[in-house]
Amino acid sequence: MANWSMEEALRFALKLEEENFVEYEKSAGEATNPGVRTMFRFLADEERRHIQLIKDKMAQFNLKP
Repeated sequence: MANWSMEEALRFALKLEEENFVEYEKSAGEATNPGVRTMFRFLADEERRHIQLIKDKMAQFNLKP
C-alpha cells in the first residue's frame, strides 16, 4: 500500500477530478443525444462538487490548491 501524505492524496484527487470535469464538459458539448448530453452534464456537476469538497479539505490542512 502506498504511503501518501495528506497533501499528496488531496493534490492527486484534485487533479483527477479536474481532468474528469473537463472531459465530461467536453463530452456534454459534443453529444448529440439529449439523454447522453444530460448524463455528461450530471457527471460534470458531480465532479465540480467533488472539486469543491477537496478544496475545502485542503483549506482545513492549510494547503493551497
